[in-house]
Amino acid sequence: MFEIKLPSSRSRLSEELRNNIIVLLTFIIGFLMIAFCYYASFLGIVNQVSLAIGTLIVSGIVVQRVKSLKGGYGLYMAGSKKGISTIDKMAQKNLSFWKSMPIWGIVLGFGLLSYPLLKGKIDKRIFLFGMVTIVLLLYLVLPCIGLSFQFINIPEIQSAVSVASTSCSVGFGNLTTSGYFIYILTFISGFSGFILVSLFYNAALVFSNTINFALTSYSGHPNVSLLLNQVPGVAPVIPGIDIPLVAGVISLAIILTIHELSHGVLARAAKVKIKSIGVLLFGVIPIGAYVEPNEKMVEKLSKQEQNQISAAGISANFIASIIFFALMFTMFVFVVPTIYVNNGVFIESVQPNLPANGTLHKGMQILYWDGHKIENITDIEAASANDVPGSIVSVVTNSGSYNIKAVAVNGSQKGLIGISIIQKTSLVKTGYAKIMYFLYSLFGLSFILNFLVAIVNLLPIPGFDGWRLYQTNLKSPWLGRFIEGIVIISLVLNAIPWLYIAILH
Repeated sequence: MFEIKLPSSRSRLSEELRNNIIVLLTFIIGFLMIAFCYYASFLGIVNQVSLAIGTLIVSGIVVQRVKSLKGGYGLYMAGSKKGISTIDKMAQKNLSFWKSMPIWGIVLGFGLLSYPLLKGKIDKRIFLFGMVTIVLLLYLVLPCIGLSFQFINIPEIQSAVSVASTSCSVGFGNLTTSGYFIYILTFISGFSGFILVSLFYNAALVFSNTINFALTSYSGHPNVSLLLNQVPGVAPVIPGIDIPLVAGVISLAIILTIHELSHGVLARAAKVKIKSIGVLLFGVIPIGAYVEPNEKMVEKLSKQEQNQISAAGISANFIASIIFFALMFTMFVFVVPTIYVNNGVFIESVQPNLPANGTLHKGMQILYWDGHKIENITDIEAASANDVPGSIVSVVTNSGSYNIKAVAVNGSQKGLIGISIIQKTSLVKTGYAKIMYFLYSLFGLSFILNFLVAIVNLLPIPGFDGWRLYQTNLKSPWLGRFIEGIVIISLVLNAIPWLYIAILH
């Protein structure tokens, strides 16, 4: 006779407790390692990111195997049916708002083209409100986007923004010819046109510079600067590495929650059953969330209802970005001046092939500009207002005085010498200042990440909301696959500069 012993409830409980302790320790160690990577600048950005990614992969594998979750290579999904009842309740309230919100988001996504896209089946008031929102975003929000980039620690991208992190000049007055083109294009084709053109343009630059570098190498005089000066068009955003850990995790949690929650609410509003809801993690960092609807039921819906479900997350992120921009801007105006000490205006970078190159250098403090004393970014903007191509710009720095002839760049009527500047400040060492700075960074990150998630999700590639919108509304499957292929190739080209940075640095 064989005796079979079934595990007791006590042993199962102890095993579950042990597994929970392992997961908790994994998260603690993972967060500590990522925090170390964030402050270990002596390792270099490539090594910092590599060590962080390695940590996330290992921690993700541990959690996935211990809890028997779906996933692999550090990625895993944690979901359940809990929360579906909450989505049901939300779908039953303010139904008109939930059904109007994604249509407004489609207008933001596709601009004037959204009207023919929806075949005119759109409330003209919502359409008009969406177009007005685009203008306000271009006029008020985009000029101040540099405020939020100070919380993203990616030097290669920060230097390319070419706008001081303490500057916010609303309006269209400082736009170049190419800037006007982008803004007009955004008005016509929405932020989907904005992201596509930006992606294609940077991909073309990467491709062109790579070819030119190959030609100079073939001639025996390789011009490495062609590769080093190329700005990556895509970048990983990892809390604790290139954004603050705590504020970054909270921001991502907000983004993922409202994005997927909105998809779920619109699905339930269309009477589609939800199988489960959950979160996608890479190691100890949440990188996505999901609401799993019954796809067969979704496919039976009208195009209008499918569009509403697909655009719900994008629309929610647009709304959140506007709210957090208002909070960030309010703090910028009323709180930030009370928690910072001004240390002066410094040269952040000098652009090659422009007049200041070889004369002015990164790190110089600007004391006077055209005879005007400089203490902040506003002083420089006022002092340089009359600089035109051909005029002599007088610059006094802590290293000496220089006279530089200004030139036009990209058709600009403003005279430029080719430098980007930054106003250096230091935080007041008080508890109040630290709390206010944390809130400022949280609002700034939540604004920029919600905005980026919204417009990037408009891309027509699998896994993105834009792909579902294109699939639903394009009559030609061939055209959809062609656009998808071009976008994927462009994304790869935009990522290549990171390879150059890793090798050449």
